[in-house]
This record gives sequence, C-alpha cells and structure tokens, in this order.
Amino acid sequence: MPASNPAPESPRLSVVVIVYDMPEQALNTVYSLSTRHQRNVSAEDYEIIVVENRSDHTIDPQRLTSIGDNIHYLCRDENGVSPAPAINAGLKLCKGSFIGLLIDGARMVTPRVIEYALQASSIDPDCLLAVPGYNLGPELQHFSKTHNYNEETEKHLMQTINWQKNGYRLFDIANISEANPRGVFQPFMENNCMFSSAENFNRIGGADEAFHFPGGGGLNLHMFRSLGVLENTEYFFVTPGEGSFHQYHGGVSTSEREDREESFLSPRDQLESYWNGQFKGLEREPFLLGAVGSHAQAFLHYASTRAIKRFNRKSKRHEPFWPSDLHHRRYTEHFL
Repeated sequence: MPASNPAPESPRLSVVVIVYDMPEQALNTVYSLSTRHQRNVSAEDYEIIVVENRSDHTIDPQRLTSIGDNIHYLCRDENGVSPAPAINAGLKLCKGSFIGLLIDGARMVTPRVIEYALQASSIDPDCLLAVPGYNLGPELQHFSKTHNYNEETEKHLMQTINWQKNGYRLFDIANISEANPRGVFQPFMENNCMFSSAENFNRIGGADEAFHFPGGGGLNLHMFRSLGVLENTEYFFVTPGEGSFHQYHGGVSTSEREDREESFLSPRDQLESYWNGQFKGLEREPFLLGAVGSHAQAFLHYASTRAIKRFNRKSKRHEPFWPSDLHHRRYTEHFL
C-alpha cells in the first residue's frame, strides 16, 4: 500500500524518483533531495515522489518518509523490467507545474539543485534543465570488478567525506559520467537528473512504454532529447557547479560484464528507430546556471579544455557549433 507524509498543497516543483532493488542507495538519494540537504528552499516549494517497483529489497517506508514531510511513496508491482510504467505512474501523481525526473534512484544530488531548478522554471516555465552526471568511485563503475569496487568500498569512501555535512564533497570522490564525458560545454547524450515543465512531459507523451528492455534501454536518452528539441523548450540550462552522482548497485549499464556492449545492441536499435537511424546528443548551447564552488572547479577546467578543442575543430571546418539551436527560431532571433 502507498505510504505518504503530508505534502504541500500546491508545490511549484515535483521530483519523481524511480527505484528498484536499491533501498540504501535510494534513501541516500532522497536525503540528498530533502530539505535536510538542499539549501535556500523550503518543503512548501516542492514535493518528492518516490515510485518503487517491488523487489526482494524494498525501501522501509517509515525510514523514507521520516526524512521529510514533502515525501510521497508508492510501491507498485511490475511484471516487466522497464521503469517506463513507474515513470508514468509518478508523473500522474505530480502536483507541480515543473517536474524533475531521476529515472535511476541511485543518483544523489548536490545541495542547490532544487534551488536552481526553481530559478530555471521562473526564467522560462518550459525550459529544460540538466544536472551533469558523475559516478562515485575512482573509475567508471562498469570496471568495478577490475578495481575491486563494490557497495562496501563505496560506503567506506562516502564516510570519509562526510557528504551529509557538505554534499559538494561528492565531487572529490567522483569521475565524470559517460552521459556527458566531455563536460558541460559539449552535447549531452543523456541526462539522469532532468527538469522540465509538466506540459512538456505531456507533449512528449511521458515515458514510452514500448521501451521494454531492462533499465529502460534507450528510454532515458529518448526522453531527454525529445524534451530538448521541443519548440517550446527555448532555454536549455546546465548547472556546472551541481551534479548527480551515481552510486554503485550492480545496475544494468554500470555492471562489469563480458556481454556489456552486446547487451546494448537491441536497445540501441530500438532507440535509433525513433530517430530515423540518426540519434545523437542534444546539440544545443547550454545556459550555465548557478555558482561553481571549489569542489567542482576541476571538472569545469576539464570541460573548458575540451571545449577549446571542439571550438577549434568546428571553426576549421566551418561547422555550426550548436546545430539543434538552428531549429529554435525564437532562440536564434532573440540572441543572435
């Protein structure tokens, strides 16, 4: 049965977190989203909706809802292996006109994500905001066996930084995600902590439940790009000083396995079928939003270095820097 604490009657923002078989990681994620961790916001500003597909290891509802009074929890039975139906169930519960989506409930966030999401929605209610992705640990998590990295070593690593006291120290124990491997100044292939209007989520039809592969396959990539190319999405914001940090839990795309690349083939074919065989990252120039503290500056320096190389390459070839922006007339007429 669903369990919930009282939530704000009319929150400006709803954040949907999808969970399956990762109770401890999900609790960390929800804590990082809560007012215990987020700065310059109140519980009345937003609600957190946790949708969990039942497994042998589900969240303790009392532990979850004790984190904050703006948390809703729905545990549901799911016969399939895709998060798509759970996403749609969560979207239906949203009261906010602006929605954040974390398809993977193992993603912790830094302390001003909610504040900047609210700021972005005030600038443009139909904007798209992407929080850059990182992985906890010294290396990409699909090399976990090679580097003897597991949930216990990660737990110890997190204890060394006391992240609940200063969430920005997560940058100190992280590596950059494959979703945005060249940093914030280059196209994002996908995003696992995205925000846009409830109307925009409706315009793309929510989560397409035809994406039936484990973990959703290409669903995350499809939803992110679909939101980004909408005509209504005039502004694309990125938060260079904030991050979403993936915790290790043996997930589909982050486990070290011999058939890893082969397992991506069918989901990739399905994704390409939606984009006429021409799926690519979102080639829109980002508006950078928010402060960049000392812990994130090394990643910003890395992104700047990669951006210079891209700029020189594009200039030499006389190629447009952000091709997808050419389809947004309101954007180009206003800023060029």
